Amino acid sequence: MSDQSTLLNQIAANQSNKEVTANGLFDAASPATTWGRRDTTTSALTWGYYGGYFNGNAIANGTVTLTASATNYVYANASTGAVSVSTSSFPAGSITLYQITTNATSVTNYLDRRQYAPVALVPAAGTNPYDMPMFFPGTMTNSQILARIIFTRSVNFPISLTGSQFSAGNAATGSTTVTLNKNGSSIGTLLWAAAATVPTVTFSSAVTFAAGDILTIVAPSTADASLANVSLTFNATR
Repeated sequence: MSDQSTLLNQIAANQSNKEVTANGLFDAASPATTWGRRDTTTSALTWGYYGGYFNGNAIANGTVTLTASATNYVYANASTGAVSVSTSSFPAGSITLYQITTNATSVTNYLDRRQYAPVALVPAAGTNPYDMPMFFPGTMTNSQILARIIFTRSVNFPISLTGSQFSAGNAATGSTTVTLNKNGSSIGTLLWAAAATVPTVTFSSAVTFAAGDILTIVAPSTADASLANVSLTFNATR
């Protein structure tokens, strides 16, 4: 970027070979032109674009064919940078490029949907880490509701609660099962065996909590006398 005192070479009104300075500037700024509209290869229902370099892939100058009398969505693959076009929408996880309106023979309007940071490089919804740490001091009582959590956003728990960490400061005397409920229905359990401080997890499928859903964590109907100081950290995504 440049401020009022620019770092870029300037073109003077009285200089010769202005095209040399201009082409040098275009060359320096070329990453910003990747996937940009290439006017010399854009005609009728053919859309031309500039290539570049993305995610380790060289992208050649190219074209895509637009559908007549439709809204066309030109996008790039988030891994390879390859350009495609759809008439339904920008595919989830793709890099949005142009939204183009056509009639039977040509482009009637286009909207540049490129962004400084391609949206595919920003973590998509459902992939952002969402850790939920909890601590329950002391021992449990019979059927105690250890936690009741109301969600404010969509949160996803993976099958087997992969990546979560559970432990107790004091081991159980006998087998002890803590139940996990979604809106009152069981979705999994944490089973502490006798003398164990780390439970066995049963969570047979991935579960999504929407805003307003409630997670309750419930102690067994007969609480263990020694299992105590339980720490639970759920590994989820949002």
